[in-house]
Amino acid sequence: MSIQSIKPENDGLNIFWNDGSSSCFPWLWLRDHSESENDLHPDSKQRQIDVFSQTLDNSVVDAILDQNTKNILVHWSDKSNSCVSFELLEALASTGRPSAQALANDSCWDSANEIKDFPKMSFDYFMSDDGLKQWLGNIQKNGFVLVSGAPATADATKELMEKVAYIRNSIFGGFSVWDNKLTNPDDTAFTSLAIEPHTDGTYVHDAPGLQTLHCLKKDSVGGENQLVDGLAIAEKIRAEYPDYFEILSKINIPGRYIKTETYLEAKRPLIRLNDQQEVVQVSFNNHDRAPFRLDNDSMNQFYEAYKVFHNLANDKSRQFEFMLEPGTVLTFDNWRVLHARASLTGYRQLCGGYHNREDFESRLRLI
Repeated sequence: MSIQSIKPENDGLNIFWNDGSSSCFPWLWLRDHSESENDLHPDSKQRQIDVFSQTLDNSVVDAILDQNTKNILVHWSDKSNSCVSFELLEALASTGRPSAQALANDSCWDSANEIKDFPKMSFDYFMSDDGLKQWLGNIQKNGFVLVSGAPATADATKELMEKVAYIRNSIFGGFSVWDNKLTNPDDTAFTSLAIEPHTDGTYVHDAPGLQTLHCLKKDSVGGENQLVDGLAIAEKIRAEYPDYFEILSKINIPGRYIKTETYLEAKRPLIRLNDQQEVVQVSFNNHDRAPFRLDNDSMNQFYEAYKVFHNLANDKSRQFEFMLEPGTVLTFDNWRVLHARASLTGYRQLCGGYHNREDFESRLRLI
C-alpha cells in the first residue's frame, strides 16, 4: 500500500491508502510514535518522548504529507514537531492487539514423505555469506535442518552455533560435550535408554528455542534419532478433535526437574496459542510431567486429550527417523518439533546446546 492523501479530523489523522481503505491514527498516538531524532534515539531506537509525565499541548497546527522523505510531519501548538514514517504507518494500518509470533503451519508435515525441499545443506555452504539465510529458512519452514560435511569436532560445532547467535546457558551448562557413559547422569539423554518424543525445557518458563546436536564419536548399535512435527499434530487435533484441542490449549501442565540442589517447575498448555488462535508453541514431555490434579471430570477429559497427542507423537508413521553420524549437525525448533532416540548399546559422544527463541526470531527478521 501507499498513502494517497491525509485528512485531519477531530479525533486523529485519517490516512487514505491507494487500495481504497483508510486508517485513522489518534493524535496522541502520532505524538507518542514520533520518529524524529528528538523523540526516537537514532541508534538505540528507544523512545525518548514521554507523553505521560508532562501535560503536552496536542492541538494541531498542521499535518503535512511529505512524499519526498516518505514521512508525515505534524506541527503542534506548543511549537514541537513529530515525524512518522510511511513504513510505520503502513505496518500498523490495521488495528489489533499485539500477538505472539505463530509457527509456520503452511508447511507442517504428518510424515517424512511430506517434507518438501528436504532441509539439508553442506557445512561449507552454511559458513558462506548466504548459508545462514537458507539454514534459518529451513528451520522456519520444516522445523529442522541437517548440516552435512562438518568437521567432527566440538570446536566446529560451536563455531556453527555461534554464527547464529550466542549459545544459551542452562542447568546443563552452555555448549556441552557428553557421552552415554556418565556415572551419575542428570538426564535420560545422557544414558543409553530410549527416549520418547518430547520437547526440552517444559520445566522452565522460557523453553529453549533451538537445539543443536552433533555426534562426534560413535561405536554403538542403535540410537536412531526421530523427529516429529508437533505443529502438525496440534493442527490435526484442532481439525478432528476440537474439544481435545480446547483442553490442551487451556490447561496448564506442570513440568519439573529435581536434583539435589535444584527444583525447577513451570506450567503452560501443551498447545500455546496467540490472540488469533494460532499455534505459538508445542510443549510436550511425558517424562518430565509433574503431578497435578483437576476435578474428576476435567481430569478424565485431560487424560483423553493428552492420550490422543501422546499416541500421535509415538506413531512411527509420523516420525522422521535417521542415524545422526559424525559430520552431520542437527538443529531443530524446540517450540515445534519433538525429538526422540532409540536405545543403544556401545559408546557414543555428542556435543551441542541451545539458542533462545528470541535470537532465532531476531535473525529471521534481519535476514
